[in-house]
Amino acid sequence: MIQLQFINYILETKDSSLITLNNLNKKYFSNYNDEWDFIDNHLKKYNLIPDKITFLSSFPDFEIIEVKETPQYLIEELFRDYQSRQLSTTFNSIRNQLMNGELEKAVNTYKKAYETLDTGIALQAVDILRDTSRYDKYIEKTKGFNKYYVSTGFPELDAIIGGWDREEELATIVARTNQGKSFLAIKMSLAAAEQGLNVGYYSGEMSETKVGYRIDTLASHISNGALIHGNSSIQTDYKRFIEKLSVKYSGSIKVLTPKMIAGPAGVNALRAFIEKEKLDILFVDQHSLLEDDRGAKNPVEKASNISRDLKNLQVMKRIPIISISQQNRTKTEDGVDTTQIAQSDRIGQDSTIVIFLERKDNLMKLHLTKSRDSENGKTLSYNADFNTGTFIYIPDEKDTKQNEELKSRYEPEADVGEDEF
Repeated sequence: MIQLQFINYILETKDSSLITLNNLNKKYFSNYNDEWDFIDNHLKKYNLIPDKITFLSSFPDFEIIEVKETPQYLIEELFRDYQSRQLSTTFNSIRNQLMNGELEKAVNTYKKAYETLDTGIALQAVDILRDTSRYDKYIEKTKGFNKYYVSTGFPELDAIIGGWDREEELATIVARTNQGKSFLAIKMSLAAAEQGLNVGYYSGEMSETKVGYRIDTLASHISNGALIHGNSSIQTDYKRFIEKLSVKYSGSIKVLTPKMIAGPAGVNALRAFIEKEKLDILFVDQHSLLEDDRGAKNPVEKASNISRDLKNLQVMKRIPIISISQQNRTKTEDGVDTTQIAQSDRIGQDSTIVIFLERKDNLMKLHLTKSRDSENGKTLSYNADFNTGTFIYIPDEKDTKQNEELKSRYEPEADVGEDEF
């Protein structure tokens, strides 16, 4: 029925843009191949849709109906109709391959079909000079930060970037080995959970238990080393904290590891993770530990594919995705930039925000190298004790007016007591 509706709409409106902008061809009109060829050839030859009299002279039995649906509906339903036929053919092939014991061939058929599955959206441009709805959105932002942004857990960073954009953020945290990238990402995920969000954390290297211990340290300031090594001296405090943990945080942190899915995740698995757990934000630890669903072997091509797929995933699911990436070995005396992200320049290009992490002893620096919507080149310094999960902001000497206020805000919490949890 949708094929008939679409052809009638085209004949009535003579709107050829729906054809050209969506790359429509005969494969979408399996029930009306000849009719579509006639319209398409007429359009190519005369640069316009044939009128009804011309069309009906060649197809007198064609059913003329009134169509009141929107162009967007017609395009989406036309593509859905084609997808159904594509999938039906694919499933028949997979069934035959499985019956013949060709498991690997069946899996490859499924992957290829998934990658090439067509989707369509009717193009609807917006006149930005006359559509002023963005002002209403601006007013909403002034009234409700949490509706549009997620705090990073570092108020000083929030003051610069505004927090993670809830709809358009693909951020990357970059550092060399053993600088604390994972600890930083876990602190940020805990901050999101404290705001009531359903947080996803893909840990490509650490077990869910070790991720849990880091969360506990950040939330309670109990020694991470004592938790990992089973130090009995903190048992009473730890038990009291665990019993009240879920009360303190209104959100959740769902951890996914390769062990849970029988191997490293690709972006398709991350998409399933988002959809199954209905995630509001996703942290990926780390980029180099993901699989390329496209199967590239070259490391640069593999990293580029993963970056592109992560970007597409973010656009599709409209949630912030924060990933961790390794820093390459180039010299940093003159500062850092996105070319120093290991494996592929594409990671930096696709990212909306890039933060380089540098740590020496207890001094941690966050270099804001790229920020699409704010000032670049800022550096934030912290006295960071990863063992106790405390981060004390060290204001720039030029910010003398704010020093005392910031100091009081970031003093470490007292020892765990009855009233804290």
